[in-house]
Amino acid sequence: MKIVYCLNSIRGLGGIQKVTLIKANALAEIAGNEIYVIVTDNWEKHVLTQEISPKVHFINLEVNYYKDDYKSRLHQIKSNLRIFRHYFRLQKQINQIKPDVIISVGQGEKYIIPWLRTKAVKIREIHFNSAYRHYTYSKKWVAKLLDFVDYKLNARGYDKIVLLTKEDKETNFPDNDKFTYVHNPLTLERSSYSDCREHTVVSVGRLELPKDFESLIRAWQFVHKAAPDWKLNIWGEGSRRPYLTHWIKELELEDCVFLQGYTRDVHAKLEESSVFVLSSLYEGLPLVVLEAMGCGLPVVSFACSFGPRDIIQEGVNGFLVESRSESDLAERIIRLIQSQELRERMGKAALKRTKDFDISMIVKQWMNLFKKELQEK
Repeated sequence: MKIVYCLNSIRGLGGIQKVTLIKANALAEIAGNEIYVIVTDNWEKHVLTQEISPKVHFINLEVNYYKDDYKSRLHQIKSNLRIFRHYFRLQKQINQIKPDVIISVGQGEKYIIPWLRTKAVKIREIHFNSAYRHYTYSKKWVAKLLDFVDYKLNARGYDKIVLLTKEDKETNFPDNDKFTYVHNPLTLERSSYSDCREHTVVSVGRLELPKDFESLIRAWQFVHKAAPDWKLNIWGEGSRRPYLTHWIKELELEDCVFLQGYTRDVHAKLEESSVFVLSSLYEGLPLVVLEAMGCGLPVVSFACSFGPRDIIQEGVNGFLVESRSESDLAERIIRLIQSQELRERMGKAALKRTKDFDISMIVKQWMNLFKKELQEK
């Protein structure tokens, strides 16, 4: 089976690049598969977050959408016109490869692939919450219009659209068979795990509004009263650092809450902790939760849309806080802090849960999807 992945780049710090390469590498190991990864740009200054297998054919179309964006607003506008270069160069490669399946990961190619002349099955992956515009756009009519263009009009050009979570599918597209879901695989490989004995709670993410670290910091004032010897480490960087620093000082938590900045070794920081907390307003499928569980950590999370409910089994490997109550979030953290036995038991259950997200399991689901769509083509 010839399978083509299309995306902007395989470099950079984003999860899309890493997950795409993990899946491409795994699919290339299956006898009879021939895997291609086609990019438009490949930012040379950015590192590879995942090595690409020599069995995967890599093609750079050199469209270079973003090459001159830094120069001026005019250059940014001109870069959008490169969509025509993108189309013709991608069409040429598709004519040569003659793939069975073409996959858009939902970047620059998502509006091009529906127009390609090919007999291949066309699949689009959505690597985020499908309702994200309703969280990020101040004008709701704009969000609704763009959703209509994306999920109604553009969707007609695909045979299947793959969401990240069951919750997203059942909430937003319950009666639409064109939409399905496949979880992302766990991207972590560990041979050592947390013993859940350190007096440290950890959270990881960009210091931006969607991660809502201010709610976590405010919740920590309740945790601190119950467990003054425990500390909270928040790893990540972003524009809201001054605002979060203000809350830490305002609540007099400078001795127990720390904005630790960016780290290249997230897994080591997770392993040095005993509890992981997710305070996000919304998610797609939060890989960092899987990574924390893969390090043997129990998780406390707001039950935000979407992702946590697909991963966390309430009371088994973590806690889901259905409201956005900061005191309820603190109560669940305190419950874990006060019981070593509970942390260890939930941590072991969390590690067991991650086996459901192993790349071998996820690749089987993708292969079944490919075969089904090819039979129905």
